[in-house]
Amino acid sequence: MDRDRDSRAHTVLLDFDGVLSLNASSLLLKALHEGINRHTDLPYEATASQFKAISTFPQRESLHMLFTGLGIERHLAAEIAALRSLTAVGGTALALGEGVREFCAEQRAHGLRLRVFSTMDRATARRALLDGLFDDQDFVPLDHASKADPATYTGLLAAEGESHPERWLLVDDSPLALRAAKIAGLRTVLMRGEVFTDADVAPFGSYIDARATSFAQLGDVLRTDGAALPA
Repeated sequence: MDRDRDSRAHTVLLDFDGVLSLNASSLLLKALHEGINRHTDLPYEATASQFKAISTFPQRESLHMLFTGLGIERHLAAEIAALRSLTAVGGTALALGEGVREFCAEQRAHGLRLRVFSTMDRATARRALLDGLFDDQDFVPLDHASKADPATYTGLLAAEGESHPERWLLVDDSPLALRAAKIAGLRTVLMRGEVFTDADVAPFGSYIDARATSFAQLGDVLRTDGAALPA
């Protein structure tokens, strides 16, 4: 049994907003800001600071706290529906990152298992971007779990019957998510995007094994970096 376990494929968990779709996080932030400002005035920088937590903490609960705190909770359901149906913002479409399909093909050819680590479900419009690239079983059922909670990762490993967390690697743009995964024993790669700044990332350096800004770089990390998973 141990021999079978040792031969199991290593797993890479890929965030969607900000990773598989490099522009999704920034566009969702813009859409959230526009949605809030339909009902009350809030500076963009304030929306951005809240968004960074919302994208990692349980999203519906976090949005409820934000809208309630601003006194616009009666508009929450409509704005959540608008975010879930979002496919473009200001004429810019949400899109897969350059090289995603090639990256996935290469890693699968090397025997790695790729899974999407996201709260999206079939009713989320942007999930359609992954049709034909990932099957339903490739999506981790996060539901309302917090990506900032190490128990989310230990629970996933337990559900998978996995006793070797080092076999798993999380690729995410949120340093809070990477912190939790690292505490749970996973390896971590920060995908740098447009939302989280250097100042946001700096306190979390000890939880980040490697960094990338593109799927070409991520492929290099998996091949050559000390944090990479063996093929």
